[in-house]
Amino acid sequence: MRQNLYLFSNSILRRKNNTLYLEAVDDKQPRHDADIDEDEIDAVLIGEKDKEKAVKKKFVPAQNVESVFTFGEVKLTSQFLGCLAEYFIPMHAFSYYGRYVGSFFPKDEINSGTIVLAQAEKYFSGENRLNIAKNFIKGAAENSLSNLKYYSYRGAELNEEISRIADLIKTIDNAYTIGSLMGTEGNIKNVYYGSWKKIFRQEVEFERRVKNPPDNMINSLVSFGNMMMYSVCLNEIYRTGLNPSIGYLHSPGDNRLPLSYDIAEIFKPVITDKVIFRVINLDIIKEKDFERKGKLMFMNEKAKRKFIDEFEDRMKTTINHPVLKRNVSYRTIVRLECYNLINYLKENKNYESFKYQI
Repeated sequence: MRQNLYLFSNSILRRKNNTLYLEAVDDKQPRHDADIDEDEIDAVLIGEKDKEKAVKKKFVPAQNVESVFTFGEVKLTSQFLGCLAEYFIPMHAFSYYGRYVGSFFPKDEINSGTIVLAQAEKYFSGENRLNIAKNFIKGAAENSLSNLKYYSYRGAELNEEISRIADLIKTIDNAYTIGSLMGTEGNIKNVYYGSWKKIFRQEVEFERRVKNPPDNMINSLVSFGNMMMYSVCLNEIYRTGLNPSIGYLHSPGDNRLPLSYDIAEIFKPVITDKVIFRVINLDIIKEKDFERKGKLMFMNEKAKRKFIDEFEDRMKTTINHPVLKRNVSYRTIVRLECYNLINYLKENKNYESFKYQI
């Protein structure tokens, strides 16, 4: 099985035959191969060895890599990009502060003009667009509700929030515009995020969701986790032939990759949020793992590594799929969601977003 490759050090990325060659640089100045210590190559290939130990790699076989994530300053050669293209490996770049910078996707050999036309057709049909968007919101809301029920069964006082979200879910079908639908979504999220302090076992500062910039450790975790989730969805959109620039809840005018934001809404509660609850409640990540710059609070490298370990574990977790009636991983479920959407777009088959059942 292919694994994601995470690069934290400043590096030059090259190709040598069918391997990715990672060359560490000091102070952004490249050095000759003979001057490089093997231990300076700071790349973590998740799943290859015990996750508690960072895996130091100089050469990584391309056929073993699902995607590349960079968090340091990197320089790369055209041969390296050619290797990514040959093995269909996307690359996602993040800034030092964990903000998404952009992605490289190999030459498109999967994307179908038929799918793009079907996406556009449904987008310009107000009724179809609204139907798809409602399903995204229903999935996100139901999965958020499942999280609260899970922690309610374990003693958290969440009955009021559960009742309020359940009532708001009933109003989703009453929305007749994307704007009113997003208003309902905002109300649901306000109740949901407002309940988090009852779930956390650590004493944390978190009154409301703040994005730009994230002003405390929880908002920083949410922002970083959501960026990871968007990248995962972008990978699966690419691999299934959908076009990420045509969304339904988030319109193309809102951002350049709205479909990845749409699909991520469904999975953020059951993947990103679950990881956040885990790293906080098990004291895996603490406030000392963050740094502050003005109003911005961001994760240090150690915190990013910890979060990514848990995020990858969550993506590999298998559950009994409510439709397939067999165990599949969350990564597979994200891809299946894309295929379900394609079936609706091309063949008008019924589309219902994934809902986690506890």
